[in-house]
Amino acid sequence: MTVYSGEESTRSHVLLVGIDAYPCVDPLYGCANDVDALEALLLDRLSIPADSITKLVARHPVSSRRPRLPEGEPTLENLRAALEALAGERVRPGDRVFIHYSGHGTQVLPRGTRVAREALVPVDALAGGSLLFDHEVNDMLRRIAARTVDLTVVLDCCCSAGATRSALRPSDSAVRFCAVDDPDVVSPVALRRGGDLDAGLLSSFDPSDPGFLVVASAQSSESAHEGPDAGGIRHGAFTAALLDLLAREPDERIHALRWADVWQALRARVTSLFPSQHPCLLGRNERRLFGGPFRRQDPGYSVSEVDGKYRIQAGSLVGLGRGATVAIYGPTPSFFPPLHSSEELGARRGLLSVESATLSTALAGPVGEAFRLGEGARGRLVKPGREDALVVGLDPFDAELARWLSAEGPFSVVPAEGRGERVCEVFVGRSPDGRRWIGDAVYGPGAAGSEGEPPLAWVPGDDRSALLRGLLHYARYNLPLRLVRRCHDGPGILRMRVLDARNAGELMPEEFTDPPLPEAEPDPEHRYRYRLVDGQPVCFSVENRSSSPIFAQVINCAASGRVEILGQTQLEVAPWRRQAFWMRGHLGRAFSCRVSTGRSSNVDRLIVVGTASPEVDLGSLRVKESFEEAMGSTRREMLPDEEEPAEWWRATMVMVEIVRGGGRS
Repeated sequence: MTVYSGEESTRSHVLLVGIDAYPCVDPLYGCANDVDALEALLLDRLSIPADSITKLVARHPVSSRRPRLPEGEPTLENLRAALEALAGERVRPGDRVFIHYSGHGTQVLPRGTRVAREALVPVDALAGGSLLFDHEVNDMLRRIAARTVDLTVVLDCCCSAGATRSALRPSDSAVRFCAVDDPDVVSPVALRRGGDLDAGLLSSFDPSDPGFLVVASAQSSESAHEGPDAGGIRHGAFTAALLDLLAREPDERIHALRWADVWQALRARVTSLFPSQHPCLLGRNERRLFGGPFRRQDPGYSVSEVDGKYRIQAGSLVGLGRGATVAIYGPTPSFFPPLHSSEELGARRGLLSVESATLSTALAGPVGEAFRLGEGARGRLVKPGREDALVVGLDPFDAELARWLSAEGPFSVVPAEGRGERVCEVFVGRSPDGRRWIGDAVYGPGAAGSEGEPPLAWVPGDDRSALLRGLLHYARYNLPLRLVRRCHDGPGILRMRVLDARNAGELMPEEFTDPPLPEAEPDPEHRYRYRLVDGQPVCFSVENRSSSPIFAQVINCAASGRVEILGQTQLEVAPWRRQAFWMRGHLGRAFSCRVSTGRSSNVDRLIVVGTASPEVDLGSLRVKESFEEAMGSTRREMLPDEEEPAEWWRATMVMVEIVRGGGRS
């Protein structure tokens, strides 16, 4: 069954669900239209075979719509059966699976529990049937993803209490949140030991790549909206925006269109109508909208043209202060070449100079003549502003070396002892045998605050080029550490604990978001927060001690020089609640602590960053190279990226020591 020309062995499996005619709650009016429009797009423009499409639709009896393909009723039994079929043998490796749900979402608080459970609402849910709960959806999607790496899920519904799906025009609205007052609709399997229950329709998904991609029309604590479009046909606001963007594209382009190509415009369209609705995407945005092969790439900064200037979705928190220089590239090359190389210079569309910046955004003008950003534009930091230069403490101080380093890189080089007004962020010292080393407040003999931890890196011989590469690498490694130093809002609101996950296999699925696991052993010498053993499985629990939701990511600045994003994606932490981060988002899969090669122990710095905005993605703060790799003759650049956060940020850091089985030596 051919889906796209040239890919005869690939099959498509589509599930479209639209529920308007709920018998026991307020009806909806745009969900069946969402399905009809997507059906036409798939059949007419993408040439999806009719027998590849399964439709479950509940339309109003008075509806005049004429469906082109057979439709089933979206009962709980039929929804389960359709998802189970996609998790079965009919789906082969490499097949494309596309699921779109339009209907009510809900959140219920079962009797005797403190935490609500999210669910999709089948047409018969409140008429003798039940809800399709988050943990069940998660389990079925995980099993579908085990069949094929090409799975896309779009949810145009509400996923939590207070969320509505009102109108494209606020004066003509309908509610797409279904209030459920009967606590007995939750089956006993949903309850965790002790009577608590904790999960979420988004937080319980496994969005790691190459598993699958989840697109939600709103965050779990927000409203999703529905109403008439410009032609008077009712749709979900998100689906309407997507359909409008696709209507402007030629047929041959839709086949290869990626979420990265439309996401900024799609989100801007929705949030311009409803500032409180923020669509979210969990997974790699390089994936195609309706499936197919894709190539990974460095995301870069999101950049847009605004009133003759350029707006960059990153700000002073990641080094884009006044005077910073940003290079603009198109979608190729996929990965940024080394700065100032012939390949990098040839790939540039232009340069921007930052004129003003907030914590999260920057406004820039062109360096030289103005230029068009073009399709797929990505920004990358070339040189930070003066205030964001890395402060290097040199010991012993060498004036000639200091001048050379300052000319070659974004550094402010000062004597390590006389630091002046700015605190040194990194140190370059000499060992008794004459070798140079790179360290900071934790690593490196003689560095302030260090208590004998080996340096982060040794410079081979007296190689200045290697030293320069090491400091450039530290500038990237330092960005999450700088976030902690610069985030002063709401101290004490975020708390992170490291949990011993050796018994994670005994957890029930509904316990994974707030697991009843013991806290890891503290450092007996009280130098760091925890002491872990090489190979020990752990997960990380983030607690929100405030009355507002916080959107958090956990970052690890490892001793090797790598920066790891733990948990794969930003997660919402509800007020006065905890949320666990698991490896690559796979619930129940613990992280394994490791001592870096050549060390008997190392200290990793765990950072949790939280904002009020659901838009932030710090994923490209990730640094995949170690210091040793970066200081070699070849290296691969990948600079930080960030998307439109709010103007308050919170961060906290926990230091853990990881030792080999025999303890410190």
